[in-house]
Amino acid sequence: MSEPTSNNPTAGRSRWADWLGLNPSTLALLATILLVTAATELWSPLIPAYIKALREQATAGAAATILMVAAYGSYRDLLEAVNYYAGGAIGGWLNTRRSLLLFNLLPLLGLGVLAVWASPLAVFAAVPLVFVWDSIAGPSIITVVGSSVPAERRTMVFSLQAIFRRVARMGAYGVSAAAVWWLGSEAGFRAAAALGGVMLIGAMAMQYRHMRTAERDARVMIDRPREMLARFDPQLKRLLAADILARWAEGMPRELIILYCIPILSADRDAGAALYASVLLTIQAATNVASYLVVGPLASRAGMAKKPYIGLTFVFFALFPIALAGLGPIWGIAGLAAAFVAGGLRELGEPARKAMISELVEPSVKTQAVGLYWSVRSLAVAPAPIVGGLIWIGVEQLQPGWGPTAMLCTASVLGMAGALWFFARFGKEPG
Repeated sequence: MSEPTSNNPTAGRSRWADWLGLNPSTLALLATILLVTAATELWSPLIPAYIKALREQATAGAAATILMVAAYGSYRDLLEAVNYYAGGAIGGWLNTRRSLLLFNLLPLLGLGVLAVWASPLAVFAAVPLVFVWDSIAGPSIITVVGSSVPAERRTMVFSLQAIFRRVARMGAYGVSAAAVWWLGSEAGFRAAAALGGVMLIGAMAMQYRHMRTAERDARVMIDRPREMLARFDPQLKRLLAADILARWAEGMPRELIILYCIPILSADRDAGAALYASVLLTIQAATNVASYLVVGPLASRAGMAKKPYIGLTFVFFALFPIALAGLGPIWGIAGLAAAFVAGGLRELGEPARKAMISELVEPSVKTQAVGLYWSVRSLAVAPAPIVGGLIWIGVEQLQPGWGPTAMLCTASVLGMAGALWFFARFGKEPG
């Protein structure tokens, strides 16, 4: 008599793989996300401090530094808007496997520029290439998961992707903090960029070897964005409006947070930057992982609504800026650590939100529609960093005080408006 299937280790592993939504394509995605995220996060959190160090050599004033960092944030948002749109178009036309391989070449070139050229201009020249992967590959990633994983397992796969991103970040923050501690802001930044290039090469090899899903959209509508936007599901439009307000709460202080935290952490700039990367960002990433481990299985259960978790995400987008303003100046590093726990909870419903988007987009243009959704969001949020910088310098300069407090409180109000909008429009609907 044959042995029962329940005693077969291979069958057991298969059941776990099915429950987690794992297959060769999603495993290749997870490995690629791990390596690419580590490659970019080795250096990207340090960019504001790097720009500040280079500007100080040129005897730039505090207001000019803040506006330079804020302009960098708006620049990134505009590039994301273009890249999401382009990523949806290329992924829908070329197919997801080929496009993801192509997209890996661009950040590799950008990291090469950063490794050899020490200038603020190098940052602005390289950012379109380096940050292209997350935004331009995003629509294809959503399509790969939506096409290769059953609907009830998609939130779980997006949770695993999010966990891999945060684990990669935690490791990268430790390496980047050590690089800055030993080499200083400039040399440490360039060394991290060079190491990131090596990791990107590894990601390309993994993706080429194991990625199997190659989806192409049935129709091409990327040349008609208004028509495609008009065809969005009403729920998707309401989600987009709430998402934009929440991202203003994030975007206004995003690049300026490190400049706000460094004086609280240490009188020495390089030591403050190292503590920011190794302590605060690691706390935020660890909180991300803990929330995903809890929410992923819950939001994936049959009959469990995704919307409450998405709504909580928007609430924490609103709470993070006000927690920074209220706790940091009073409790110092302990207060900042508590605030970054709230910052980590901002992503609590992110996997559920992505799963919701993948279910609401029109199937015949799904890759293009996802790209358009994120492109519209990034374009709407692009002015936020500049507005945040202007509020800061309009009241006070680089030290924590009324200027950054006014900026953080304004961001919090906008975030709460997004959360209230979401709960008002979705609260009475079934999950």
